[in-house]
Amino acid sequence: MATSKVVEEVGDLFVTERTVTVKLLPSKKSGTRPISWFAKGQVTNLHLAAKDIAYLVGKLRGRSRVVRSLTVMTDRGVHADLEQMGLTRAVKKAGFAVLK
Repeated sequence: MATSKVVEEVGDLFVTERTVTVKLLPSKKSGTRPISWFAKGQVTNLHLAAKDIAYLVGKLRGRSRVVRSLTVMTDRGVHADLEQMGLTRAVKKAGFAVLK
């Protein structure tokens, strides 16, 4: 049985009111998904947010890549409080660590 080489990647997660985008580095794979769980700067449905994040990362990573952490950003800028928005809880619930 051949052993495959596993590559660890870091993902960039970008959230707007209508979409969530993930970009994996160093492979530069990216994907976008429409969302309905982020409104007025808050996560309105934690379970659905975690499910969408996990689905999108899983779709991009494939079999030979491992993603353990995500850098989280929003369209509200770098000074936005991700903890108060609920994004860090959604990312942790999806099974990833949050890089700041």
